[in-house]
Amino acid sequence: MFEIIDVHERKGNRFDNLTGQRFDRLTVLGLSARKSGRKSYWVCQCECGNKHLARSDSLKSGKLRSCGCLKKEQDSINLVRTSHGDTIGGENRLHKTWNGMIQRTTNPKNKSFNRYGGRGIKVCDEWLKYTNFKDWAISHGYDDSLTIERIDVNNMYCPDNCTWITVKEQAINRRSTVWIEWNGKRKNIKQWSDTLGINYGTLHSRYYRSGMRPPELFEPVKNKKIPR
Repeated sequence: MFEIIDVHERKGNRFDNLTGQRFDRLTVLGLSARKSGRKSYWVCQCECGNKHLARSDSLKSGKLRSCGCLKKEQDSINLVRTSHGDTIGGENRLHKTWNGMIQRTTNPKNKSFNRYGGRGIKVCDEWLKYTNFKDWAISHGYDDSLTIERIDVNNMYCPDNCTWITVKEQAINRRSTVWIEWNGKRKNIKQWSDTLGINYGTLHSRYYRSGMRPPELFEPVKNKKIPR
């Protein structure tokens, strides 16, 4: 079923060689021996581990994005929405948080997809089920004044990499934020300023203008002598 042939063996057909190209969750391994009329099929490796046959037009148009596992995940999400009770009478804030996390990591039409799913950020399998996410949230101090935050902004949404913080704190933790490791601790400039009692403007100027790095960056500010 997944026999791959040399593209040059398929005479009389004009088509792009898609070998090696990636289409969402599918990576093309090679041209399939299967053919239907003028339609050619390609053997693809899905991100989930399954192999799948796909036509060129389906891949190029974006209609086919996986071996079928993506639809199963979405169907599971839709089922959860109607069974856990949190959306009855209107979606509550925790469910909106979960749904937003799912959408920006899996839905290419979501306005934030490029900054999340588009760069490889995913939601762990455990949290694809809302009730699992809800249990974790409640047991880790969730309330409606908090927002979910990934500790490592380049890693996935999962129990080991997420925490609840205020909106103000989340504004600090952007991809553009510079993180500085020193003495086994990792903080941004604002957090080091608060911890060490050194003016934020001073640390910012030292880091960006003077190019200082720890430990020099964190040396106490010397008081200027007042002439007598």
